[in-house]
Amino acid sequence: MKILNWNVERYKKNKSEIDKIIYSYNADIVVLTETSSKLDLGNEYQPIKTENLSNGFDGVQYDECENRVSIWTRYKILNKSKTYDEFTSVNTNLETEFGNLNVYATIIGVFGGKGERFNNDLNEQILDFHNFNSEEMNCIIGDLNTTFSGFTYPSHLARKVLNEQFSTLNMENVTKDIDNNVDHIIISNSFIKDKKIGIDLFNTDKKLSDHIGICISISK
Repeated sequence: MKILNWNVERYKKNKSEIDKIIYSYNADIVVLTETSSKLDLGNEYQPIKTENLSNGFDGVQYDECENRVSIWTRYKILNKSKTYDEFTSVNTNLETEFGNLNVYATIIGVFGGKGERFNNDLNEQILDFHNFNSEEMNCIIGDLNTTFSGFTYPSHLARKVLNEQFSTLNMENVTKDIDNNVDHIIISNSFIKDKKIGIDLFNTDKKLSDHIGICISISK
């Protein structure tokens, strides 16, 4: 299994190179943040997306094709659950070779890690996390606007609060040791138990977007 996570910075730069990199990883689950319906992975994948953004929404000049979060998957989609903000987070359950996986894809702080918007997103999404069944297998993935190693951003408190939530849900942040990185993949310990985890980083020079990309592999 491969899971890819990347903030493509509103898909404004070299679109063909962004597409090429995403396709090259051949991932089973692709989560894209700050994305667009112009980025289409084709019939091999099924998309689950947050609501489209209109020009002027939240005071931003969005293109009509933009949305904040998309999940593209090869797996069977079992259901979609409601989130606190249908423009910012999307939640679905997938049937995978390792069992059903509840995937919550999101941005925490759509304008970055500072200010009231980040705090509100964080608090509301924690309430969404409380709806998870800790005995089931869950995955939180996306742009969390929080580092877990290296330079502390946005605060020690945000890092502490999220770590406490992951621990309560018996989940492991498999990307926590990537320095100065705010894009993460957190998975239930029961899902990755006795499995090998590989991590591959791309766009490390941040030429195609202002975020690095991450692809993890999970194998027995």
